[in-house]
Amino acid sequence: MLDIATRRRLRLVDTEDPACLDIRLTRGDMDAFLTDVNGSLSQEETDHCRALLLDGDKAPALSDYMSTRTLRWLIAAVKGQWLVGMLEQDRLFSMLQPICRPDGTAFGYEALLRGREGNGDIVSAGSLLSVAMETQLLFTLDLAARREAIKAFATKRAPGAKLFVNFNPSSIYDPAYCLRTTHSFVRDMGLTPSDIVFEVTETTEVKDQAHLRGILAFYRQSGFRVALDDIGAGFSGLNMLQELRPDYVKIDMALIRGIDQDHYKQSIVRHLIGIAADTGARIVAEGIETEAERAWVTQAGVDFLQGYLLGRPAPV
Repeated sequence: MLDIATRRRLRLVDTEDPACLDIRLTRGDMDAFLTDVNGSLSQEETDHCRALLLDGDKAPALSDYMSTRTLRWLIAAVKGQWLVGMLEQDRLFSMLQPICRPDGTAFGYEALLRGREGNGDIVSAGSLLSVAMETQLLFTLDLAARREAIKAFATKRAPGAKLFVNFNPSSIYDPAYCLRTTHSFVRDMGLTPSDIVFEVTETTEVKDQAHLRGILAFYRQSGFRVALDDIGAGFSGLNMLQELRPDYVKIDMALIRGIDQDHYKQSIVRHLIGIAADTGARIVAEGIETEAERAWVTQAGVDFLQGYLLGRPAPV
């Protein structure tokens, strides 16, 4: 990693045990070096360590040290460049997974975000979201993900089907702008708002439920529908169910896995189905992988099923 013919130098200083490490790197090495450092140091260590970027062999002046940043900030900035590059080069895409009626016919599709590295490797939604949250790019990623989801669904050409789009409440800073741009793109793709279901995720992170209710009411007034994801994963989901009164409820796959053999899970899911039905919501059982699971949830009265047994996520 060290290169005496470098064009960049990275000076690292430990603020608790003063010591300085002067590292010479080419620009191409910087990303790989910081990735290695991030995997080797704890978050506390990257917070304590200060970093200063210098050009060539320039000796740092006293004023330069006023520009030092934490190593954690520098790592996040490099990650942000990676994500911005992916956004600018149109390397995001959506895979669609079917949501089926009990008879196996498709009722709708959930759009699952993916990225593609320059070498063709696939990047998971979790990795993209993690970087976006660290680098304050969640809003930008959310808008791009919506566009990719809508574009994929329009390409799929499934008349009468619904598109379920993941919706992270913390990414919405300006509901009016998000709605306007989403509505415009839906129309441009030949779809209508009633074709789209916004699936609320990360309910444990919601700090202002009144704000979220306002956002969802805003969307509903324009004809979009709302689903609540991962019901049964924790108390927050049940609380959000009665607060938001969604059109669709998705029961967490952890409760569905092996439900045909687990009386405890069966009792919980029966109660969840009853609660959701009382609010007028239609119910989706996630994570169906066996015929026995499918048979049990169908007999219990769920409206729709999703999982590898019905269909894996696939590109359009």
